[in-house]
Amino acid sequence: MKTKKIYSSILLLTLSTICIAQEGETITKKENNTTQQIKTGELIAPPFSVQINNNKNLTEANKAKEDAKRDFPGITSYLKLNNKKYSITLGKYKTLQEAQQSLKIIKKKYPNATLISNQKD
Repeated sequence: MKTKKIYSSILLLTLSTICIAQEGETITKKENNTTQQIKTGELIAPPFSVQINNNKNLTEANKAKEDAKRDFPGITSYLKLNNKKYSITLGKYKTLQEAQQSLKIIKKKYPNATLISNQKD
């Protein structure tokens, strides 16, 4: 009987630990601090950028790019066609920390801005 209670307790403790671990964000750092693992389990690597707009209309996308140039003159803006949508991104950062710092600033003007990685030229 005691053995059954012990095994039940161990099982319950293990399951609760697994559930808690899956809720939080997991970040794995390598030596040069450029490769990260986020909770989706996908590895992301530099360069990092901040996406501020994703639009099907080229005219609206160009306007968003021009607005971004005006709002953040020190950060290069890019317009790329991805899956029949025009993506406007800002910057190319070598480290996740640089990108996260920029994201905080950019989110003040563009609250829906998101951090993305592995941008192809």
